[in-house]
Amino acid sequence: MSFVRTSTGGNESVHKFVEALRADFKTLSLETKKKYPLIKESCEEAISKLNAASNNQQTSVYYTVNQILYPLVQGCETKDLKIIKYCLGMMQRLITQQVVDQKGARYITDALWMLMENNIEEVKVLQTVTLLLTTNTVVHGETLAKSLVLCFRLHYTKNSTIVNTAGATIRQLVSLVFERVYLEKDSVASIQDAAQNANREIVDGENSAAANADMQTFAADAFFLFQDLVQLVNADQPYWLIGMTEMTRTFGLELLEAVLTNFSAVFHENNDFRLLLKERVCALVIKLFSPNVKHRQVPPPSNGNTAVPNDKPYFPISMRLLRLVAILIQKYHTILVTECEIFLSLIIKFLDPDKPHWQRALALEVIHKLATKPNLIAFFCKSYDLKNHATNIVHDMISALGTYVRYSLINAAALQNGQLPAANQNNPTAAHNAGNQCGFMFRGVYLSLIATFPPGVAKSVYLEMLDKLEAPNIPDSYGVSVAYAILLDITRSIGGVIQRTPEMQQPTHNSAIITEEEHKPLCLQLINSSWAGLLSAFVPLVDASIDETTTDNILKAMQNYAALCGMLDLLGPRDAFIMAICRASFPPHYAAAIFANNVHMEADLRGHARSNSQDLNNQFINTCNEGDFRQQIVAVGTPLPSASLPHSIMQAPVMLTTKNLQCMRAILFLARSNGSILGTSWHNVLQTLQHLVWILGLKPSTGGSLQAFPKPAVEANVGIQTAVMADLPVLSQMLSQLFESSQYLDDVALHHLIDALCKLSHEAMELAYANREPSLFAVAKLLETGLVNMPRIEVLWRPLTNHLLEVCQHRHIRMREWGVEAITYLVKSALQFKHTVPLKENMELQTMLLSPLSELSTVMHADVRQRQLDCVLQILNGAGEILSFGWPAIIEIIGAVNEHHGEPLIRTAFQCLQLVITDFLTVMPWRCLPLCIGTAAKFGSQTQELNISLTAIGLMWNISDFFNQNQEKLMSAQVDDGAILPDFPGTMKMPQFDKLWMCLYAKLGDLCVDLRPAVRKSAGQTLFSTISAHGSLLNPPTWQALVWQVLFPLLDNVRALSSSASNEKVDASGNILIHHSRNTAQKQWAETQVLTLSGVCRVFNTKRDLLQMLGDFERAWSLVLEFIQNAALSKNGEVSLAALKSLQEIMYHNADKLSPSPLTDEETTRDKDEEIWTIAWNIWLNIGIESTKITTKNNDAQEEFYVPSQAFLTALIQIFPAIFQHIQQRFTLSDFEKFCVVLTNAVCIPVQTDAVPYIMSSVSDSLLTPLHDGILDCMDLIQKEATKDDSNLKHMIPVIFRQLLVFSKFACAPPAYAGVEHKYVKTANHYTNNASVEMVSMNFIPFGEKSISICVKLYQCTAMEDCVMQENILHEIIKALRTPLAMKYKCLSSSTWKLAISSLITVLLTGLKVARAKPNYFTGMWDDLADTLDKFLFPASICTIEDRGLEEIVLDETIDCQVIELLRDEVLPHAHEMPHQFIMQIVVLLNKGSIHSASDSNICYESDWKLREIFAKTCFETLLQFSLLDDTCNNNRLSATTAGVNASLNSNVFTSMTGGGGKDFAGRLAVTALLHRFQEVLKRFNDDERQSGKCPLPRFRLSEISFVLKAIATLVVSMKKAPPTKVNKPAWDQLIGLYPYLVDCTTTTSPEVSRSLREALLQYTDLLQPPKCLNTEAANTAKLQNTTTQSNGQE
Repeated sequence: MSFVRTSTGGNESVHKFVEALRADFKTLSLETKKKYPLIKESCEEAISKLNAASNNQQTSVYYTVNQILYPLVQGCETKDLKIIKYCLGMMQRLITQQVVDQKGARYITDALWMLMENNIEEVKVLQTVTLLLTTNTVVHGETLAKSLVLCFRLHYTKNSTIVNTAGATIRQLVSLVFERVYLEKDSVASIQDAAQNANREIVDGENSAAANADMQTFAADAFFLFQDLVQLVNADQPYWLIGMTEMTRTFGLELLEAVLTNFSAVFHENNDFRLLLKERVCALVIKLFSPNVKHRQVPPPSNGNTAVPNDKPYFPISMRLLRLVAILIQKYHTILVTECEIFLSLIIKFLDPDKPHWQRALALEVIHKLATKPNLIAFFCKSYDLKNHATNIVHDMISALGTYVRYSLINAAALQNGQLPAANQNNPTAAHNAGNQCGFMFRGVYLSLIATFPPGVAKSVYLEMLDKLEAPNIPDSYGVSVAYAILLDITRSIGGVIQRTPEMQQPTHNSAIITEEEHKPLCLQLINSSWAGLLSAFVPLVDASIDETTTDNILKAMQNYAALCGMLDLLGPRDAFIMAICRASFPPHYAAAIFANNVHMEADLRGHARSNSQDLNNQFINTCNEGDFRQQIVAVGTPLPSASLPHSIMQAPVMLTTKNLQCMRAILFLARSNGSILGTSWHNVLQTLQHLVWILGLKPSTGGSLQAFPKPAVEANVGIQTAVMADLPVLSQMLSQLFESSQYLDDVALHHLIDALCKLSHEAMELAYANREPSLFAVAKLLETGLVNMPRIEVLWRPLTNHLLEVCQHRHIRMREWGVEAITYLVKSALQFKHTVPLKENMELQTMLLSPLSELSTVMHADVRQRQLDCVLQILNGAGEILSFGWPAIIEIIGAVNEHHGEPLIRTAFQCLQLVITDFLTVMPWRCLPLCIGTAAKFGSQTQELNISLTAIGLMWNISDFFNQNQEKLMSAQVDDGAILPDFPGTMKMPQFDKLWMCLYAKLGDLCVDLRPAVRKSAGQTLFSTISAHGSLLNPPTWQALVWQVLFPLLDNVRALSSSASNEKVDASGNILIHHSRNTAQKQWAETQVLTLSGVCRVFNTKRDLLQMLGDFERAWSLVLEFIQNAALSKNGEVSLAALKSLQEIMYHNADKLSPSPLTDEETTRDKDEEIWTIAWNIWLNIGIESTKITTKNNDAQEEFYVPSQAFLTALIQIFPAIFQHIQQRFTLSDFEKFCVVLTNAVCIPVQTDAVPYIMSSVSDSLLTPLHDGILDCMDLIQKEATKDDSNLKHMIPVIFRQLLVFSKFACAPPAYAGVEHKYVKTANHYTNNASVEMVSMNFIPFGEKSISICVKLYQCTAMEDCVMQENILHEIIKALRTPLAMKYKCLSSSTWKLAISSLITVLLTGLKVARAKPNYFTGMWDDLADTLDKFLFPASICTIEDRGLEEIVLDETIDCQVIELLRDEVLPHAHEMPHQFIMQIVVLLNKGSIHSASDSNICYESDWKLREIFAKTCFETLLQFSLLDDTCNNNRLSATTAGVNASLNSNVFTSMTGGGGKDFAGRLAVTALLHRFQEVLKRFNDDERQSGKCPLPRFRLSEISFVLKAIATLVVSMKKAPPTKVNKPAWDQLIGLYPYLVDCTTTTSPEVSRSLREALLQYTDLLQPPKCLNTEAANTAKLQNTTTQSNGQE
């Protein structure tokens, strides 16, 4: 309409439209030309009007419309379908173009009504009506009513298409009518504005008025329409819709529902409408409900005839009624409060079991729609439940649902088991076994979950079945499915109300806002109305549900609900819901047993449920536990022993299903999310979790979390399935998270939790007393709770740890174990936690945190103490640096360990102490230091573990180091409490720092006399090392205390304990082998003695100056030396040796240190010095004489025979020089003699085998043993002192010689110690493994030899001293050397006789000169000298080449030759100055030597006698020189005549035989003897060679003959050279007589013999011519001499 109105004439589109109209009319006129001329005329008229209108700018087409409609209406009346269609089309175009006015609309409506009545083109008609009403609002009032009636009439025709189209049209138009009411309200102003601004051709007042009238009309239209609809549904006549012939109730209800649904605002805002709603609609609904309310579904009588009551409810109407009611309640509850109460009560009644199945299903769907709206639930509660005289709608509704659920389950089971006939029921079990289904199962009957809904969404199934005329067949399980959804939604809605979710906050026209004051009572009422009903429905549903999702949803609802109760402090409902979930976590019988004391749940259920459903309730609770199906069992475990469990249940295993575990998860979730509201319910929750954890076999692990330790499967069905095994860590984690969430609880809630855990733990402890395996759940979780609440630890520390300390006292080991685990873990964590006030500065907190750990020291159980100490160790490792105030506690814990606690405990405690001392002394307060020392000493003295004692002593060394490094800090520290340090009498005002040291030294001193040797040793070493390292820190007066109160008492104790120590062997069974030097207590004490003595001496040495200043030094000196003497004379070699070493240290150290102290004058110092050293010398002598004197007592068997060791003796001797330098001025001969006694005894002491390495080792280059070396050094020292020019010891030189000679004899004859050999076997027990001790024949040779050498050197210096000559020292030396020289090859070492002979030669070179000068001192010596030389050169002992080798023998011969040369040079030339007898002895000796080598005719082996050849030759030559040429210098040259020679020779020989010239006689005797011997040898050689044939003679025979031949040659030469007086006639004859033998020798085959023979024969040349006259003889003799000289030269 507006299109044409608003268009101006010039508008192009208007022209187009007009043109189109003309064309249409022309077409119509052509169509109707023949048949309907009237119409044709009308068409042409219309065309002319259109033309006129288009030409006239002032005239709108609008005003011509009514005139041009006429031909179209006429066309509709023709009943010609073609024309009608064409006309309707043109009408629709006009309507679309909005050019039809009210009047025109009426025309069109009438035309359409006519077509309707004639049933022509119904669909086109409906289209046109729709267009007419929807295009604009010109149609209203009667025209509108007529249009609507037209549609209603078409709706009830026979053609289904038309029926459907009409139905749709009616719905559209009814909505349209109500929409116009909105338009009217919203757009009055906007339409008026539009009217003024519109570009209209005509704007007059009339139209405006008409518009307003329209608007009032729209509301009236809607009112009349709604009123008539109600009338029609109620089967009354309509007031406005005139002409209605027929109307169905179902369609009427649908239309009412549509209007009420879509246009609630109209009713809320318009009073007339509201009245209509209250008075007419509600009355209608209640009236229509009556068949449903009255109807009961009764079982048919047995004869099979069914009695059908008249007012049986009709499904289509009931369903639509309920839909309507749902809308009324949802949208109009605020204006229909009472009516809604009636409707709701009716709907609740529909749930009764005697109502038809479909009716109950529809009621459920309606309730579901309501349940999803929190504001509705709030409204119901506020309007009904909270009012005194109203129905408790919420309560009743929820109770009815609970009853319905239980009834459905029981009914299904009854049907299955044949208790009820299956009328109108389908078999619910059909769906069972269809695989992994959702739903419920009760007593073997399966109800699948066939309807599922998103949370908060209600989707109806049966309420939407608008096309069904009969009640559909509804499965049993549908009701349960919907009821389940409703319960979840109601719970959600209640939550929404209580928590005031956003949707509750939004005000709409149909809901009331709940104020803050109303809210609290409303919430309380809501819970009170709903909890029992919900619980009575949830419990069976949880029990019957068979899939996880369903169970999960129900459990979530229950959790949320319980949380709501908790928020509102409604403890009964809260506890009931929590208990229900707890019970669902176990098999029924087990749950009943555990929660036997929680009976209130069932009582509550029954009390709150509606009375008519009580029987059901009882029936359900009695039967639901007897379900004969088993859900999948996933875990089988043992029941947790508890006081309430009957014996029968304790015996059987507990089987858990998936659902039980799901419930467990639900409890966990509930507790975690809503811990703050649990309060006293914690006990039930934790009890349940404890049981489940036990059954699942979760055991506590570090930090209190639980872990799965799978139990071995005892039976086939016991154990946990793999799937669940994977789930256990998750459960465990959830458990941990639950307790982690406790950090978000407020203090009160936290205390509730801790009280519940303590209560559980007490129960567990009670059971554990009965020796049942306890549950550690509570203890573990107390620990976990403590750990997560560290920031506010002071809130819960006392209750928590007090309970855990009780647990630690428990006699069951597992209980204790975890009690102490919890305490220690908590303490460690608390100390490491970063508190708001740093722990280091918070004394109170530190003390509080450590107190439980300290209290553990009162527990007697070792395992607890072990863990306590482990904890201390970890604390020290992890948080030691922050323990500022806690140190006394820590050290007391460590020190609280004692002997009976066993080694592992002591070991751990000790590790702690080690850590404290190594790392934390610096951070510790002063007053803890004595504690540390005491504790360390305590560990040193414990006897459980030796290594600990030793290490403890090491720690004391560490402490001393600490004292040293921090001396300034410690000295300056002020100690308030002097009582922590002991008192040391005798020293005035000892500084505290010194007291600390003395404390340490005193403790170490005590440890030095421990019963265990290793401890004593370690303590001793530490004590003395500490004193030497840090003693300088002490004040001088403190030293006196140290010496007299620590060191001397220590020495005394050690001496006493050593002397009383047992000599029994220590049993080493099972232990490591004990060395023989430590296998008795006495020997072990010996080591201690050594250590202490050497230590004290070392201190004495190093602090010498200091001690001298302190006075009473002499007393201390003599006391120390007395201790040393006592030890040195000990029968234990180790002790005695150590004593000497100490003595040595003191002597040598003090040798240069004993300087006068500046305070005293020099003389007193010297006196003191002399006194001190006299004491030292006497001590030395005592030790020397006592130790080297071996007593042989009669009672051999008993007396242990003690031999001082070489080391001992050496040490003793080595000390002497140090003392000697101080006493040499006062050294007397008697001192020296005593000294010599010591030396001689010392040398004679036999050596034990074990000393061999000692003997072998040597400091000097010689092979001397250290002892011998030392002795000779001492001798050397004294000798040097004696040989000084102004010495006061000169008179001692002979004594020194004698002592040296005593020693020298040992080279050949080692000293035998009387009675030693046989004694030694008897001392077996003194030595290791029962072997008798062997004595080693010690090598005295180097010692003897060195003594000889010293003697020789000394003699060379002192030969001219009077005392030496007077005392016949040379004679004594010769006598001493005679022994080795006489033994020669029998000497133990060849070096001995070689040294002896060289010494003899050296001494004689010096001594012979002295002897010649002062012969009267030497008279007794000559015979011994000759004897000595004889015994040496011709020894009794034989030497063979095999023994010594060729080279050696040659060298020996050279030595012999040296002796002969000595005689030749030093004796024979001075023969006249020496006794005649001695000279004779020498000649005899030489004579013997010259023929000696061939003297032995019985050489039995090839001793190669050629080796004495050179010696023989030397003797021979010396002899010859001495005998033949001796007088050449005295006598004149040879006389001229040979006769004279002969005469003189003969006379010489004979005269010498008779008298004077001994020498000549000896020489001639020698020549004769030689020649005779030569002849013998030659003769024997020739005989033997002849007999031997071709076999050559032995080599030594050839050598012999060769020597003889050479000797003959030499003799011949010598005789020829000699003056005639010297050689007599028989000698020449003998010489010539040898010639035939020489010739015989020429047959020899040996080239060596041949050479020698040739030389001999050549010498005979001059003897071959017989002598003639004397002259010629003389000349010849001269000639012979010349040739001999030449030949000699050649040789």
